[in-house]
Amino acid sequence: MKIFIITLLIFFLFFNNNLEDGFVYLKDIDDSIIVDLKYYSNENFTGQYVEGYLSNNAILTKESALALSDAQDDFNKLGYSLILYDAYRPQRAVDFFVQWSNNFYDTINKRIYYPNIKKSELFEFGYIAYKSGHSRGSTVDVSLIEISTNKLLDMGTIFDYFGIECTF
Repeated sequence: MKIFIITLLIFFLFFNNNLEDGFVYLKDIDDSIIVDLKYYSNENFTGQYVEGYLSNNAILTKESALALSDAQDDFNKLGYSLILYDAYRPQRAVDFFVQWSNNFYDTINKRIYYPNIKKSELFEFGYIAYKSGHSRGSTVDVSLIEISTNKLLDMGTIFDYFGIECTF
């Protein structure tokens, strides 16, 4: 029985942490960066947990994780901390967005995230894509928190807002 349990633990540890070459968990590079993956919650434009997000662990290319860590050091000196909302996005999540967009009756978060745009126009205006840059592992969605007050900096709109207010 002991051998079975040990074998099971080794199997779990090996396959649970197995990332493709060049990818890392951000926490292994810099655990001071706050991670709040919005697609691993219902706090996003779909209003539900998004398929493909299995935990609140951000996955990035090693190069991107190191660059974020350098940026975190710079922001910390100014009294701020990065908060990361999205990182590597599996294709399964992108497919979930496409499926969600085709259900025109599911508009639970329209008032919050896309109040002035028809759901059918989200792809047309580029707010959602059939192929995401996040799937490369080098694209992130971040914000800043003032360390002394633990308050988010005002970025003009909320995360995942689809509207002219967030385009430039």
